[in-house]
Amino acid sequence: MSEARIAYAALICGVSPLALLLATNSAAAQSAQSDTPATEAPAAEPETQENEIVVTGFRASLGSALNAKRAETSAIDVIKAEDIADFPDNNLAESLQRIPGVSINRVGGEGRAITVRGLSGSFTRVRINGMEAQAISGATTSDRGTNTGRGFDFNVFASELFNNLVVRKTADAETIEGSLGATVDLNVARPFDYKGFTLALGAQAGYNTLAKNIDPKFSSLIANTWETGIGRIGVLASAAYSRRNYYEDQFGSGGWNPATVDGGFCSPVGVAPVSPALNPAQGTTASDCATGVPRPAANDTNYGLVNRSTVFLPRLPRYGRFHHDQKRLGVTGSVQWEPAPGIEIGGDLLYSDYKVFREENWLEGFSFARAIASPNFGKPQTAIREAILREAGVSHTQGANFGQTVYDIDYGVFDGVDVRSDTQYDRFRSRFTQYSLYGKFDVTDRLRLNLLAGKASTNYDQTEQTTFLFGRNNTRQTIDFREDRNQPTIGFGFDVTDPNQFTLAPGSAEIRTAPSFIDNVNKMVEGSFKWKATEGFTLKGGVHFDRFDFSILPYQRANNFLVPTVSPSDLAGMTHLVEGFGEGMREGVFPSSWVAINYQDFAKRYGLDNYTGDFALIQNLGGTRKVREDVVSAFGQVDFDLSAAGAPIRGNVGMRYARTSLDSTGYSTSLGQFVTVQNSYEDWLPSLNVVADLTSKLLIRGAVAKVITRPELGFLSPGANVVISGTPSVNSGNPLLEPIRATTYDAAIEWYFAPNSLLSAAYFRKDIQSYIQNQALQMTFAQTGLPLSLLANSGLDPNVSVFTVNQARNTPGGPLEGYEINYQHAFTFLPGFLRNLGVLANYTHVKSTITYFLAASASNTTDRDLLGLSRDAFNGTLYYEDSKLSARISGSYRGPYIIALPANNPLQDLEGVDKSLIFDLSVSYQLTDKIKLSFEGLNLFDRPYRQYIDSDRDSTFVYSHTGAQFYLGAQFRF
Repeated sequence: MSEARIAYAALICGVSPLALLLATNSAAAQSAQSDTPATEAPAAEPETQENEIVVTGFRASLGSALNAKRAETSAIDVIKAEDIADFPDNNLAESLQRIPGVSINRVGGEGRAITVRGLSGSFTRVRINGMEAQAISGATTSDRGTNTGRGFDFNVFASELFNNLVVRKTADAETIEGSLGATVDLNVARPFDYKGFTLALGAQAGYNTLAKNIDPKFSSLIANTWETGIGRIGVLASAAYSRRNYYEDQFGSGGWNPATVDGGFCSPVGVAPVSPALNPAQGTTASDCATGVPRPAANDTNYGLVNRSTVFLPRLPRYGRFHHDQKRLGVTGSVQWEPAPGIEIGGDLLYSDYKVFREENWLEGFSFARAIASPNFGKPQTAIREAILREAGVSHTQGANFGQTVYDIDYGVFDGVDVRSDTQYDRFRSRFTQYSLYGKFDVTDRLRLNLLAGKASTNYDQTEQTTFLFGRNNTRQTIDFREDRNQPTIGFGFDVTDPNQFTLAPGSAEIRTAPSFIDNVNKMVEGSFKWKATEGFTLKGGVHFDRFDFSILPYQRANNFLVPTVSPSDLAGMTHLVEGFGEGMREGVFPSSWVAINYQDFAKRYGLDNYTGDFALIQNLGGTRKVREDVVSAFGQVDFDLSAAGAPIRGNVGMRYARTSLDSTGYSTSLGQFVTVQNSYEDWLPSLNVVADLTSKLLIRGAVAKVITRPELGFLSPGANVVISGTPSVNSGNPLLEPIRATTYDAAIEWYFAPNSLLSAAYFRKDIQSYIQNQALQMTFAQTGLPLSLLANSGLDPNVSVFTVNQARNTPGGPLEGYEINYQHAFTFLPGFLRNLGVLANYTHVKSTITYFLAASASNTTDRDLLGLSRDAFNGTLYYEDSKLSARISGSYRGPYIIALPANNPLQDLEGVDKSLIFDLSVSYQLTDKIKLSFEGLNLFDRPYRQYIDSDRDSTFVYSHTGAQFYLGAQFRF
């Protein structure tokens, strides 16, 4: 097929402007980004017969990706630019979820991180233009906050910037080590991908059904190549900008606690022991729980019913409205120079600037989360007036409740509750910059040399992270889960829309500030060669050096309870109403409006905006840490193809050696100073990949390899960090951790039964010899042995308040195994318009058995799946394409998975995310040969997101929705 015909065919098949440009080469255009077989192997045109329609556009991209997959020796999956741009994707994570075995984690309705074959992002290495990279973004506390690990946050980048994505599921010696799950290669476009001058422009307007506002999205690409006296030269630049302004409405429990935690509830008159202890200065007497809150009567039965370790209540029963405002700018630049045939020198630049403002507004019952300690008089001063319990099964969590029936509060009325209007104000900026230079030199017709050097840096500045609480003490709160466990009815004993009902003064307010700054810098250089020793045998070898520097510098207030006393009139002038909450949720469950602080007005008036006066910051020494990691590696590999000798066998066998050395610095609370600990380890990593081409359409694969995943960066600090906001915790590092090591086995059969079609099945097993887990224990702060001064005037009682103490440790691993089924079919055999239909579908099932140590005892263990592993995942796409219209609808299912084990609250085994099924839509129409109109819909049915705590009780932790997202756009190509 001629190039002109392919370009024209792509134009009329609804390909986006950036994707369309790639069609000007061939339907199977291969990227020139690396020397791997996936990008070098020639891809034949799809087989055609007389009178068969020519496959173009989206189908061409599928055919190109299948050809690359088929030619590769290792097990890979590929997405070409036509494919990415034609999917209804906001970012790279949402593009990658279409690949078999890949699922994503969503934050605010948008993909953030990926899981490959049940292994979370910390087990996956990501390379951009061949160079390992680290991208960081932030999130809410329930979404695990800021990424300080090795996982890659894909929401930092727009998918329009990239030419192709490759997911490598099996290891070979030439691919950098560090991945137990997969190695993901992200490649930007380069000028030699196009012929001559090229320009593409695109614009979209986005609409969210909850926020009801219009957001812009733009993309552009310009490229040219010239034949000059010093050879062929090409220059390319591309840019993408988007803004997303949206809401998130949710119920949050803040976790669930046993009723007896934090001192338990106020005891009735005459019950011994008296709780809380008599203290008239705090309003606690023989007849009163607190000032104006009488104790339950002597014959009251609610206290005995509820105040047991087997009864659980939400820590912070609340509904919240989140306002997200994010701006994403991405820029790429590329220069290529071919001074002579067989020589190519080039450089790439990638820059991303991701700015996020988020304001969380909650109205919550605060007393359930606090013990009685000045200035917070919490749960012990709260009286139970009415209670109905819901039986929630038998506890299988080791501890006081093991084997006993456990209960959740189903309906309760409580007096003496301190209610808070809680506003968290976050502002962060994540800037990623990567420079890289490469050279490819054909020394002879058999020998090629490759050089690559570069620097990638991420600067994450969270300049504002402030939690602002003020409210009303000793009021009534009603919690009713009887109609809906995910959306309870929550009531208060006062008008929450009247600012005069609230107080901002010591004893009713708290202001926490925790800005932080994270810097990652990765420098690398590598050289390799490829020598065709003889027919069917190619020898490869190379060396690699990587230096990775990670640092985090956090700050905090010295005393969160040091707040001004604000007069009622001034407070009224510094507040506003949160309005419109609850659309799309159950009606009548909660006030649709409540009073919240006008954060910026308060900040400017009292010095919070520049952290002066009472809001001066001190360094959070326990959270400050640095890691320098040097990796020296080398590999040798033989690629073989025995087809010339009559055996349809090809593959590679090799060995990779890696030595890891690190210096880890953290603050020792016991020594009162920073300490640095050194550690090093080395690994020999053999690998084998074999492919047997049984027929022209049928092949089988097999692979075995030893692999490693290095410890999470946050685990390596020799110090300890005390967290007194949210769930109180002590996080202690372990710089002497060894990596996770495993032996992996893979087998697959692939049948390319028709053009652009595939039916395949794959089996994989990973024998994990060593694992790293975060051991969590619950104890009072006094039991930790840490200095009481670290509580920093928090008001927490060191003898009563329970802390979760976390420390990473090496533990035995366990097996992980599963299978994938992948089906792609273009229905060209059907009559009439039906031949324009096609389908993509894949299913993955994974299971694992990891022994988790719940305490410092070999007997206190539980066997569970890996964190982040969903046993079942499914993706499906039904598409239609003719000469003008292109339409696709996609569905992605992910089963439930664990995010924390043990749970961060006492007497509960784990925290997890519930199953989800999300549908997306994309429709485009080719208006003219240069202009295309498009319409996209994301999360069409506004599916909610749900987190839960405890596998027996399955209590709701978070239940939220963000609305459906739609985009209407136009693209122009010259």
